Amino acid sequence: MARARWWLLLALPLSLPLLGFTPFSEVSNVCPKCPPAKTDLVVLVSGTKIACRVLAQNDDYYVLSRHGEQRAVMKAEVSKVKWRSADGASSLGTGDQILQKNGVVLHGAVVEEGGGRFYVIQVGTIKHVVWVSQIQSLHRAGKAVTLGTATPLPKD
Repeated sequence: MARARWWLLLALPLSLPLLGFTPFSEVSNVCPKCPPAKTDLVVLVSGTKIACRVLAQNDDYYVLSRHGEQRAVMKAEVSKVKWRSADGASSLGTGDQILQKNGVVLHGAVVEEGGGRFYVIQVGTIKHVVWVSQIQSLHRAGKAVTLGTATPLPKD
């Protein structure tokens, strides 16, 4: 019986990309009793409006956060941004971002490079290992970096 099920473990990772990717979960509020959070309003060229928090930007895209999920939206897709505060875009940091091929963006600080095979990015207190084969683009301090040619990290 156990021999017959081993192939399921191999097939599961192959089926994950087939599930598709939803930009943000369909949640209006994760805490219905809490006052609504102040958000930025990102208006896409298509007319779609996204109430979210714009965390950062780089040369190519904005990093958006909504209910704990982070996504990237290409600047070419954005018609305008209505900022929640007067300082708006000037208050945004750049940081480092890894945009994965599945659309998920990790925003933080690249803390390790694995000889052109992988990168480790720290987001808050959590470190994520991302294989180069999973990466669509890498940005360091707001600038696009060609994979495998990033400036070495400073030694502690």
